[in-house]
Amino acid sequence: MAIYLSNRQKALPIRSGLLRRRLIKILKELSLAGAELSVSLVTDEDIRQLNRDYRGQDRTTNVLSFSLREEGTEPRPKKAPEALGDIVVSTETIIREAGSYGYTNGGMLYFYLIHGLTHLLGYNHEKSFEAAARQEAETERLWNLIDHSI
Repeated sequence: MAIYLSNRQKALPIRSGLLRRRLIKILKELSLAGAELSVSLVTDEDIRQLNRDYRGQDRTTNVLSFSLREEGTEPRPKKAPEALGDIVVSTETIIREAGSYGYTNGGMLYFYLIHGLTHLLGYNHEKSFEAAARQEAETERLWNLIDHSI
């Protein structure tokens, strides 16, 4: 299992080893212990540029996911490592949103990391109300498995 972490921000102090351990726990819960995942913690300007370049939306956002799986494909057999994709999170947005949602900064960070991961696994809240409810339930289930300190 490999978690590649790129910390390109200074707004939120991060203990990278702790973050990796929590993500590993989540991947094990999902029976994806051999998976590879890339996580980038970035600034608002960085995520705004990615959002503009890849989604045509010239604004900041909290999280973006870039899947390496073809839509509708099943995970690889357990022996073969699976590259899930990239999750990009703006820590500046996390800090702004955490208080308004009643989360700590760590809680908000893990919420968006898990939300991004569910997108990589094929969940898509934009398809329907039912799809949104399934994604929200899975995000909450996984979020409740971990401590939210950073």
